[in-house]
This record gives sequence, C-alpha cells and structure tokens, in this order.
Amino acid sequence: MSDNWDEYAKDWDSNPDVIKYATLAFNSLSKNNDPSGLKVLDFGCGTGLLTEKVASVADSVLAVDTSPKMINILKNKKLCNVDTLACEISDESIEANPILKVGYDLIIASSVCAFVPNFEKTLSNLKSLLNPGGIFIQWDWKSTENEPDFGFDDDLIRDIYSKVGLSTVKITTEFSLKSEKGTMDVIMGIAKNA
Repeated sequence: MSDNWDEYAKDWDSNPDVIKYATLAFNSLSKNNDPSGLKVLDFGCGTGLLTEKVASVADSVLAVDTSPKMINILKNKKLCNVDTLACEISDESIEANPILKVGYDLIIASSVCAFVPNFEKTLSNLKSLLNPGGIFIQWDWKSTENEPDFGFDDDLIRDIYSKVGLSTVKITTEFSLKSEKGTMDVIMGIAKNA
C-alpha cells in the first residue's frame, strides 16, 4: 500500500484540495474535541498537513503513515513535538515499536480509514493504544448511492465502533468538498474508549 501513496508525496503539500481538507478537518476537530495539551496519534498522517495544525496546540503528536516518502517530508518539517513512524498499525508493529505503547488521549484519522484493507482490525489495534476515556475521530468520504462500496455511512461506522468496543459519541456529515466532478460529503465519526 505504501508504494501507491509514495507516488503522491512530492506534490501532496501543494494540492489545494488536500490543504483545504486538512484545514476543514482541523476546524472540525477544534470544534468537537479540542486537542490542546493532549497526547495525539495522527493515523494516516500523510505529509503532516493536519499534524502541523494539531501539533501547534497538542502536548505531543505521533504521526503514523504507511508511506515512507510522506513520512520523510513530514520529518523534514522538524516539528519539535512530533514523532514519526512509517508502518501499518498491526499487532506486529505495536509489538515492535515501543512508542506505540504509550497511551494516547486522542487518535485522529483524516481521509484514511476507507483505504485500510481491514478497518475493523485496524480500529481494534488503534483502540488498544487509547487511554481509558480516550477519543477516536475519523473523517472520511461519505458513501453514496452511486458508490455504495466506497466510504462510510452512519450505520457502518456505528457498527464497527460497537464491534471493537468503542462507544459512539457522534456521527455527522461534517463538511463537503466541491470539484469539477461534483460535491463530495465528508462524514465524521467520534467514539470514546470505555
């Protein structure tokens, strides 16, 4: 999977749609669960456009992505309270990387969960990294009648959260992005670790 995303790394930070998505996700995060002073894990961080915004207020951020090229771009930004890790989230990576054993107050996932081969298993692994009472927030493309197999709807998010033992806090269509192909809605899910 990382090879595919490596191809996008060089131009990622100059893509206006990616920049807008990160800004809208951060505004949504600030409104729904202020990351100030928290230990945050940014899952699927890409080159760190959202990571940079979160790091400006969070205590610390661990930015994780499967693309080594995206992670290298983020590393070169030299953000003082950001650690990076190029790997998938799995039982093996959690065991092999002690930094993943630190309890996180907040895990964010911006436009990544729809691309994960087994989201339920990955979310179960992410849940194991959350502190008790910790929050998981995702922003992903909302599935449509034309593309029911891509993205998420309320029921799918609620079902997966329940299966991994997270309590649903909120699911909403949080914002939309317009392009020449039309308007795409972004769904946000918020869940709490019991």
